[in-house]
Amino acid sequence: MHPTTLDAPGYGGYAVEGACPDMAYRILLVDDDPALLRMLGLALHRAGYEVVGALNGPEALEKAQQALPDLVILDIMMPYMDGFEVCRRLRALPNGERIIIVMLSVLDRVESKLDGFSAGADDYLVKPVTVEEMLARVQVLLARRGQIAEAKQRVQARTVAWIGAKGGVGTTTLAVNMALIGAQDDRHTILIDLHPQGGMVAEQLGVTVHQSLGDIGQQAVEALDSRMLRRYLITYNNRLRILAAPPVPQRAENTLSPQHVRALLDHLATRADLLVVDLPARLCPMTQTVLERTDRIVLVTEADKLAIGAAGRWLQMLAAHGITGDVVEVVAVNRIGGATSHNKTELEQMLGTSIRALISYAADACLFALKTSTPIVQQQRGALVEQQIRELAQQLL
Repeated sequence: MHPTTLDAPGYGGYAVEGACPDMAYRILLVDDDPALLRMLGLALHRAGYEVVGALNGPEALEKAQQALPDLVILDIMMPYMDGFEVCRRLRALPNGERIIIVMLSVLDRVESKLDGFSAGADDYLVKPVTVEEMLARVQVLLARRGQIAEAKQRVQARTVAWIGAKGGVGTTTLAVNMALIGAQDDRHTILIDLHPQGGMVAEQLGVTVHQSLGDIGQQAVEALDSRMLRRYLITYNNRLRILAAPPVPQRAENTLSPQHVRALLDHLATRADLLVVDLPARLCPMTQTVLERTDRIVLVTEADKLAIGAAGRWLQMLAAHGITGDVVEVVAVNRIGGATSHNKTELEQMLGTSIRALISYAADACLFALKTSTPIVQQQRGALVEQQIRELAQQLL
């Protein structure tokens, strides 16, 4: 059992051990009263919410920027910045309009309540408030938001799958950079690492994996829904979340079935604008399920004769499964460098079809990315390989 910590500085932190059934919703508590923070935090944690605490406005804004909360319980009279200003700044954050904000204050005047609603609050409670009333308000507000979201029936996310003609051609590197570009372009992006024997997405982004695809594979397909899957998503920033591969190889019975994959894609597609899927370089029931349900398939190969031959065989296999035409794109990566590499025209002649892009040799940038967990598009702007990757993203995403 992992404790949830209300880590607001000023009183040394507060850890809660106990049942936490879902952790589906993230709630940010903001109050300069540590005792009240502890009491509400414990009650919300026991009710199944992920709880983060802050003792003042600037700290609350910092934590909201790190990971956008679903709901904020916000005091008004605080040092450094009052709750009205915090509320306005929360609303100004990217996707801040999605946050449910409940103001909690001793101010019982009509004018104060009107000021709260004008600042963007969804509800206003007057202290003292019972824990039971607070929990009831939170439950109702979150349920109402879920109903509104369901009624809107968001457009399904665009899904782009990346697969290598063989292992070690740079597929994961391209998938990671494409997901980052999608997030930088203000699209809610989910990067899915579907390597059951251990993937490298988490390593490339420098994130720690606690729960992964291996855990999802042990769940009944009927239990998979958007709310449950959220527990497995790692927040990288406000626009990018990661569904990581297991850090160690999994037993065959723990890998994802086609039914798991279909449920996974269907539910995650309602929670994002873009799904980027990094696939292992083999055609199996799991990868075939993804390839049949994606908007674009990018087949990554190297700029040499052997890899181009492997890419040709992949195109034949995909065609045999009815996957042809504009859905499939080929990208070649020059991983060797030097004068022995083929140019794009030569590669297309060997393959017998067009190649969307030839990515230049960039050993230094790739080595730096691996050492520092800083992908190419997050390094110094202007490098040729970074420009090529961004141009490719404009064409594919």
